Amino acid sequence: MHNLLHTEENAVDRLSQLGIQLPVLRESVWQGYLARSRTTANHPSISRGIIMWAETVAVLREQLRPEGWRKSDKGNYELTVNDENGLAIVVTTGDDATGMVGPTPSNKCPKGINTAEAIEANNQLDMFSELLQAIEENQGLTTWVLLMHLAANEVRCELSLPSSISGGKINGWKERIVLPSMPLDDDSVEIDLPDLPDIEVPIKKKA
Repeated sequence: MHNLLHTEENAVDRLSQLGIQLPVLRESVWQGYLARSRTTANHPSISRGIIMWAETVAVLREQLRPEGWRKSDKGNYELTVNDENGLAIVVTTGDDATGMVGPTPSNKCPKGINTAEAIEANNQLDMFSELLQAIEENQGLTTWVLLMHLAANEVRCELSLPSSISGGKINGWKERIVLPSMPLDDDSVEIDLPDLPDIEVPIKKKA
């Protein structure tokens, strides 16, 4: 079970302590949903979830990069990392308890060794010598999980700190930061993005 639950204003305050703004997380998940919604019946059935996940990761990185975050994909384990604060975020699809106060959420699909070892690192357990390079290079990071769930009439999400995992499923949380849900029945979702500096993209001529 989780120990700390943050909602509404308390959630905003806790995110601020982590150096993360609420609109950044909501916009990332929302853009992921929009990318998914552009798929058609001709797309492979398994692609919708992958597209939503991939776009969420990309938008999250783009928004957090000016704040000192970087991408990490060692061992194909996709993290968004802030070395100065010792934080990492991994994005995954959550079950129907995601973003709900009361039930304990979990990841929808079983996770592998990377997630398991990241949770062990959260618990400050000794790291084993056979860990993948991806985990070895990210030792000392506290890994938070951005869970997102597409329900019938809304998108729910939360940024939470896992404490235990069994059979590839997270079954315990140290903290849960539940974000406001985003309705799908109209265009009423308003996300106020923070002012971010322009990012210059260097363009190199082909040799």
